[in-house]
Amino acid sequence: MSFLDILFGSRKLKTAKKLTEAARNESGETANQLYKEAYEKFASISESSSNYSDALYQWGFTLLHQAQSKSSPEEAAKIYEEAITKFSFCQTVSANHLGAAVDGGVALMGLAKAKNLGLDDEIYAKAKTLFEKAEQIQEGSASYNQACMAALANDKEACQAALEKARSHGLLPDVEDIKNDEDLKNVKRLAWFKKLIQELEAEKKEEEDKLKELERKKAERKKQANLKQKNEPEKEQKQDNEKPSKEDQEQKPEQ
Repeated sequence: MSFLDILFGSRKLKTAKKLTEAARNESGETANQLYKEAYEKFASISESSSNYSDALYQWGFTLLHQAQSKSSPEEAAKIYEEAITKFSFCQTVSANHLGAAVDGGVALMGLAKAKNLGLDDEIYAKAKTLFEKAEQIQEGSASYNQACMAALANDKEACQAALEKARSHGLLPDVEDIKNDEDLKNVKRLAWFKKLIQELEAEKKEEEDKLKELERKKAERKKQANLKQKNEPEKEQKQDNEKPSKEDQEQKPEQ
């Protein structure tokens, strides 16, 4: 593979990512057009490129987010299926691609919901298999998703265990996202879940307070530095004014 192949592959991937970010901040036809341009960039990356597996993953990830933005279940299902195909292909190219395993499972769950399928459907079974694979690649990486599946199945103990595992690995979503996650509705009234939320909210507040204090100290240091910089010329000017002039020295009477 030539250096130019690597260079242009990297540039195309960066461009596709920027188009994806822009699309996520838009809606309607504007978003659709940006997504289309992003997909064209992903498709233009050569299979021989060292970035190919990442391109497939990002392609699938972009499709996943587009599917999640759709209000029409039929339209969403079609895009979920495309995302699943990209994630699957990514794992063919790179068998232990963590992102493709986790988000492939998320896409499968999204597809099952869009089609209003029962938990005993094979699509949920495939999602479960991908989450288990992700856990083998990196422990805790899919624990939150496993907690969601357990909650949907009303397996409260398994849900609690998976949430605690995700927490112990520092891989829980933001507490607000957890509170608003419909997949967890079967456990939200349970005492242990309420306690978990309270603890996570307290941890978040503590972190935010620490960040605020750091920002306050940073602002204070900057203020002091600016004040010092402002006072230096005034101090030097004052010292210069206090020095006797050459004429004063010449006129000074001899003792």
